[in-house]
Amino acid sequence: MVSYSEDDALPVLDAVSTSVSYIFRVLKAVSTVSRNAVIQISADGLKVFVESSHTVQAHAFLNKTFFTSYTFTGPSRNHRSRNESYASTERSQEEDDETFSFSVSMKTLVNCFQIFGNEQESGVQKSGTQSYAETNEGGGMMRTFLGGSTVCKLRYDGTGSPFIVMFDEGGVTTTCELQTSECDDNISEILLEADAISTKIIMKATYLNDAFRELESADSATLTVKSTLSPATFVLISRGELGSVECKYTRDRDVIETFVSQESVQNVYNFKLMMTASEAIKLATKVSWRTDGDGVTSIQCMCDVGDGRQTFIDFRCLPIYDEYEERTEQRTQTTTRSLNTGEIRRRGDDLFSGSDDDDNHSFD
Repeated sequence: MVSYSEDDALPVLDAVSTSVSYIFRVLKAVSTVSRNAVIQISADGLKVFVESSHTVQAHAFLNKTFFTSYTFTGPSRNHRSRNESYASTERSQEEDDETFSFSVSMKTLVNCFQIFGNEQESGVQKSGTQSYAETNEGGGMMRTFLGGSTVCKLRYDGTGSPFIVMFDEGGVTTTCELQTSECDDNISEILLEADAISTKIIMKATYLNDAFRELESADSATLTVKSTLSPATFVLISRGELGSVECKYTRDRDVIETFVSQESVQNVYNFKLMMTASEAIKLATKVSWRTDGDGVTSIQCMCDVGDGRQTFIDFRCLPIYDEYEERTEQRTQTTTRSLNTGEIRRRGDDLFSGSDDDDNHSFD
């Protein structure tokens, strides 16, 4: 057992999980955007942020319920002695609002989980006491791993320290130490104007997943997204050198649960950038597709991860404009504050709520 003196700083993160397959699939779903990621640690869990060219971004949240044990120690709490910290069971509001962020290689992080995540998903080396419960309700393609023996431990000691991912399987331990770096203080966030939503579609993910697979068949360069109120239709059109593919949905309650649109809305996007959301859509049971008046789109995926738990993955994408650079600059907000600030964290929380007024991380 490791012992600490009163002067030793507590680790920022010390967590244990048996949900290796789920963590792997969530990380893999957002790794399509970028090879690097920003990880934000808070008392509520881990947020993973990836972006490419300030044009497409993805946010994934690994709630602390993913972990059998989860301990976060913010800067203010680390100023106390170790004994005092453990003796105090109550956290102040300041401590609850604290976050700690660092940059890490997304590719390396996914590779760490890939061996163990794939084993749990595919059943490699599965013993007689191990089994799967597979569900497909509403399009969710996740598998619940029952009786799995792999335990994952995450640890981060603070600025300059590696992000440690440790796997223990039947007494055999594999340790991965990922090099970290400080986050850039100037982080550009693609903002969705909540007060100017022109389209809001909540639909079963299986239908959107089918559409994305059809759209990819045309080797497309652009994706046109149209919605009309009368008649109520939601249309996706991919266009490329081999032709075009169109997927149209009407207001059918078996497919679309919520349909809100102005009389006529149409925006065009880079096809490859929009397709980065396809892996997350495969995991989802429901998808909330929202677009604001400037064409900025949010594709928010609600994913079931077993035992009644859910997580949310949110993609943001800018449309193609005639004056692309000028409009891109208008649609990104550069903040001089780090993701470590409470203000940034609170603003990011609504990324994982289905309603602009809902703080309970659910679709309305």
